[in-house]
Amino acid sequence: MEFNLKAHRCPTAQILLNRALEMFMASDAEELVITTIEPSLKRNTEARIAGLDLAAEISAVHSRDISNNDLHNWADNFDDDDYGDVSQVVTITIKKSNREKLREAC
Repeated sequence: MEFNLKAHRCPTAQILLNRALEMFMASDAEELVITTIEPSLKRNTEARIAGLDLAAEISAVHSRDISNNDLHNWADNFDDDDYGDVSQVVTITIKKSNREKLREAC
């Protein structure tokens, strides 16, 4: 399952993360990949998983520079005020933990 938050920043990025986590945990998907430019979203994801005691964990985090292709894709909905102070696109991969698999087996 993949969610691209594009150039959304907090609080919108957090709201979208919350929805994505809820859908992911209710689904049969084993992995959720979130792409974002919001610098605080990794920390917020860890806090959300812990705070809700979700049977999931961050398994990988990768960063890359914002590309011209990203800027082109965001052009109709975002402007420099949205992404001007960041330079990285971060991909956060979340996997369901064994605890979730045990729950499903019961």
